[in-house]
Amino acid sequence: MPPKPTTDQIASFFATAPPNIPKAFVEFHRQHGAVSVDLNSEDCGFVFLWPLADVLQMSREYGFDEFCPGIIGVGSDGGGGLYAFDLRTPERVPIGLISATCLEYTDYLSIDDSFESFAIRLLAGTPTE
Repeated sequence: MPPKPTTDQIASFFATAPPNIPKAFVEFHRQHGAVSVDLNSEDCGFVFLWPLADVLQMSREYGFDEFCPGIIGVGSDGGGGLYAFDLRTPERVPIGLISATCLEYTDYLSIDDSFESFAIRLLAGTPTE
């Protein structure tokens, strides 16, 4: 079973995360933890959501803060792509993919309008661990 964040990790995440990070993303982690899912039937491929406690650090380490401010990495596709939220428009926070080697706004590909609808696809996928 994937690791679920502790209450302290969730509080720490909310204290340091951008204010418009989708609450559904944190709730998903609270219920399911970091997941690894195969969504090939959905044309998304492999999805590994990073553990909530690691999201902000991993996003910084990949260079989002420097090269793509307003976009925050939350996971990987295992093949050079990173799942990320585009937080630049507070009223709409899509989730999409961006190349780990070329963090440019023009390379961000929105794959779902909200984490809620993306989570439905995740839960319908095939766990890989």
